[in-house]
Amino acid sequence: MSKNQIEQLKEFLKSKEATLVINQVNDEIALLYFNLIYYYSKFYNFKINNREKNESEFIENDLFGLSEIKIYNSTNSSKIKKILNSIEKKIIFTDYKNFKKLKSTISVIDGYQYENDIKFFIQKESKIDNEILLSFSINNPILLFSEISKYLVNNQNYIQDQQLFEETNHILNIRKNIFNLKKNSSDIKALYSNIKKEVVYKKFNFLTY
Repeated sequence: MSKNQIEQLKEFLKSKEATLVINQVNDEIALLYFNLIYYYSKFYNFKINNREKNESEFIENDLFGLSEIKIYNSTNSSKIKKILNSIEKKIIFTDYKNFKKLKSTISVIDGYQYENDIKFFIQKESKIDNEILLSFSINNPILLFSEISKYLVNNQNYIQDQQLFEETNHILNIRKNIFNLKKNSSDIKALYSNIKKEVVYKKFNFLTY
């Protein structure tokens, strides 16, 4: 039986292996795995260095003995090849095209398996048996850690954040309308109206937090 990808991530962080590649699928799933990396890095004494934000930083170890793990995000094959040649410990987020090329020679995590990873993290790692939390987290992977925290604070009265779920779906529906209107180019007035709705709704939603 093959290891779960959460176990693979933990083993990579504990090992001397230099490179892990993650098929990010989309921004939300990429953030899910980034949060998982950050979560486990605290257990294995790694400092996260996001190379997209800290291009000029070159920190090998800090005063507290934390080793560094660099995070890259790139779909450029030439850039990825240069990154792979470095001996630093690193995780590369990339698209499926590059992921497919590399998966036979480098340790990889497939973002398309995120549902299994969420299930494993909730049930095996967090020791939580709650179908409502599991279902909500699978549908909203970016909220995994916040939902677990909420459950641990009050597991007897846990209710998923349905309001946030409905708001997310509302924005998603608006974006789908915008996409379809742009694709068909049939109604400029309707396109403008939907873009305006998204801007207004996001501003209003921000003010409620």
